[in-house]
Amino acid sequence: MPKITKKERLKQIAQRRETYTTRVFMMWKDVMRERIEQTSKLVSFKFYRGDLHYHSTYSDGVATVHETKEWIDRAGLDFFFVTDHGTVNQKRYCQKYENLWWGQEPGTQYHHLGILGLDRKYSPRGNLAYDYRKVKELGGYPFIPHPAGWFPSTRYNDEQKDSLNLLGEEFAIEVINGANQVFDCFDITDEMTIELWDKHLCQGKRVTGLGNTDAHLPQAIGDVWTGVFCEPLTKENVIDALWKGHCFASDAPLVNIMLTPLLPALKDKDSLKQRGVTGLNGAQMGDIVYLPAGSTVALHYECADSRGLSEIRIIKDGQCIEKISQIDNVKAEDTIEIRFEGGKSYCRLECFAFDQRRAYTNPIYIWES
Repeated sequence: MPKITKKERLKQIAQRRETYTTRVFMMWKDVMRERIEQTSKLVSFKFYRGDLHYHSTYSDGVATVHETKEWIDRAGLDFFFVTDHGTVNQKRYCQKYENLWWGQEPGTQYHHLGILGLDRKYSPRGNLAYDYRKVKELGGYPFIPHPAGWFPSTRYNDEQKDSLNLLGEEFAIEVINGANQVFDCFDITDEMTIELWDKHLCQGKRVTGLGNTDAHLPQAIGDVWTGVFCEPLTKENVIDALWKGHCFASDAPLVNIMLTPLLPALKDKDSLKQRGVTGLNGAQMGDIVYLPAGSTVALHYECADSRGLSEIRIIKDGQCIEKISQIDNVKAEDTIEIRFEGGKSYCRLECFAFDQRRAYTNPIYIWES
């Protein structure tokens, strides 16, 4: 190896100091993108993954829209929303790129308010219930970011968390929020959010869970995301899928659930179908299935992670009713029977990979006919 001068050596060190951090993040993006690409080959379902919550230099982020797009591509995301605070001026640059859209995140009473699908800036009234309802009336998709707080030390008080009761019987929240984090986004605030999620679901509400980075630096893009079931990929179809709850939150594993009533429990298949039973041929996450009390349903799940799976949990009405552990495989697929006692019930699934990266399906709702 040829000798180099001290000046050349110092130049090499300076170059490495300037580029090495970025190179490490790039390696992480490449590894995770390839991991999810390999996992996608293991499952039977098609989905698109994207981030609904991110900040650029148009508010308090550190990257331009152009720089953001480079990291989106590196992470392999299919779609992306730039949701800056107090502005939608970022849209002039988002429009230059395919499937790069804009949203906004103003503050309101008790919480921030994520907004997708509005072309113009929304100015909040400072009343959570009013602002959430008004965004819907204007044709936008509202959601509550980080409903229990965010990393490292922001913790919402009981009044803030209880304010979700003002939103009515149907709303959306982030169940994983990656603010101020890289690589691994799940923390104690997300654990608190999962408990909050089940609390509202157990009250018979329809609450959609989302996974977003809330990144303010582009190197965090792709560390957590929302998988959406829609076709073809357009902004309108993505937002429609979010409204329907046809989505899951993940930082690596791929998950899907389908629910089918077992026909012997049905008194009149045709009349139930006419009354809105979408599950006779398999309800997907987010759907509502209307059945008489005492019915039995078949819940089919399909989970995969090319790194390997460690555990799957089936959650019904806030309780884990089935735990599949020591899987020792990259894919798990099975069907279990669940009895519906009546009232308003739900089933959802949690999946954990060997390295504890995780995914959460949205619930399938079973309501008494």
